[in-house]
Amino acid sequence: MALRRVLISAGLAGALVAPALACDPEEMNEQLNAVCWAALAATAPAAEAALPFATAVERIRLERSLARAREACATGDPVFGAEEAARLARLVGRIEARAGGNDPIWQREEHAQR
Repeated sequence: MALRRVLISAGLAGALVAPALACDPEEMNEQLNAVCWAALAATAPAAEAALPFATAVERIRLERSLARAREACATGDPVFGAEEAARLARLVGRIEARAGGNDPIWQREEHAQR
């Protein structure tokens, strides 16, 4: 009976560990880097377009954030790079909203945020 429990436990442990061993860490890294660069590719042009509307402090934040995200994607810290790209996108959104150059996201009045 005890041997059966040990064998069942070992089988369950093997079933849980085997998929993790099957994953290729290098391929996972490549996919994470692809996500990082994709997030940055979508955000960088918007950040550069928002520069003329940014205050001096916002301009510094935009430039530093963009540089940090690019460096993180290039040096192999894709999680930080994608997070920084998201923070950058939020800042760009705030600058664009203040500048008032874009149409509202919600076109119909009942969905408009007040």
